[in-house]
Amino acid sequence: MPDAFLPLLVSWCALWIVLAGAGFLYGLRCKDGDEARRWWTAFWSMSLFWVAIDLVIVVWAMLDPVTDVDAFRRLLAINGGLDLLYLTTGVILVTRRDVIARGFGAAILVQGGFLLLFDLVWWLSLGGGA
Repeated sequence: MPDAFLPLLVSWCALWIVLAGAGFLYGLRCKDGDEARRWWTAFWSMSLFWVAIDLVIVVWAMLDPVTDVDAFRRLLAINGGLDLLYLTTGVILVTRRDVIARGFGAAILVQGGFLLLFDLVWWLSLGGGA
């Protein structure tokens, strides 16, 4: 596993913990009506859930690091496939009538999009396209 992988993922988590805290508080006080308040709190709650998942990945990688580059590329490829499933789920949710589902879907699209980009960049940088 490249040395910069975990610090970048931890930085992403730290940024989103701050954003999720502020955004969730904004959502609770949102003056744009009940529907907007429900969307904001759903979006930031789901974002915080994804940060928790990312932090589990960080801890797992620290406790059991992948040292073989080929194994790490395979793991990134599998994660990329999962990221596509997350994005599909996000698209399905944002098309729902329920405002909470739409908020959850938007958060999944943001977090899943980041993870897909993150995994793809690392996969390519480690020779995954070759």
